[in-house]
Amino acid sequence: MSSLFLEASEDVKNSNIVIAGYPYDSTSSFRSGSRKGPNAIREYSWNLETFSPFTKMDIHTKKYADSGDIELPFGDTKRAINMIYSNTKKLLKKGKKVISLGGEHTVTYPIIKAYSEFYDDFIMIVFDAHADLRDNYLGVKYSHACAMNLCSGVIGSKRICQFGIRSYTKEEYEYSPNMLHFSDNLNDFDFNKIKNKRIYISIDIDALDSSVVPGTGTPEPGGLFFREFMDFLLKFSNYEVIGCDLVELAPDYDPSGISAAAASKITRELILLL
Repeated sequence: MSSLFLEASEDVKNSNIVIAGYPYDSTSSFRSGSRKGPNAIREYSWNLETFSPFTKMDIHTKKYADSGDIELPFGDTKRAINMIYSNTKKLLKKGKKVISLGGEHTVTYPIIKAYSEFYDDFIMIVFDAHADLRDNYLGVKYSHACAMNLCSGVIGSKRICQFGIRSYTKEEYEYSPNMLHFSDNLNDFDFNKIKNKRIYISIDIDALDSSVVPGTGTPEPGGLFFREFMDFLLKFSNYEVIGCDLVELAPDYDPSGISAAAASKITRELILLL
């Protein structure tokens, strides 16, 4: 690990919020490289202030630690999934709220599997350009293209809200009415659908427009702009957010660093949301 996230503690035991890195991208189908996402987020976080202009809060009002990355076996997806599940479960047993940094979106599945054993009523809020609702991709079930299908198999499709979606197959589109929410528009969401519910937030960085975040494995034009995304994300400050993940940053495709800068700023705000 090149560094800790912005002024984070290494004292996991005495922290309420724990950052965990899952640098895994073995099923990336277009451009790999998201395994480098966690450390890029950490590196660029040191360009940030600890004070948020969005919430007018400092992240040192939270007790947060960075536990670093776990070393995952590239080429063995099932074993990697089990390791992510076990690490998340270990942290949840200790009463932590977890911010997971990917890595590809496949890592969300074992995280949700672990969370489902501790919370039985949470809603997934998912930001993504892609539906990820395939039953398999080229015959592979455990793929980043199947991430939300896998999660729906754990908690049910009626507990998943998808935002920013603008790329999907005919079959995924036909399945989309089964989701609690499925849209590329942030303005058509009825918050009464999730009233009094706990919230888990999953952010695929390609939900943002590729002019804002070019550093991702599957860039998709026509996405969310940073400020509109942040304004919507902050609406969940009125909810009990129990955990979150940020995935699919592939920093090598953006030598300017603006993608990693955006991801690190989002991570700061996630700490404050928890």
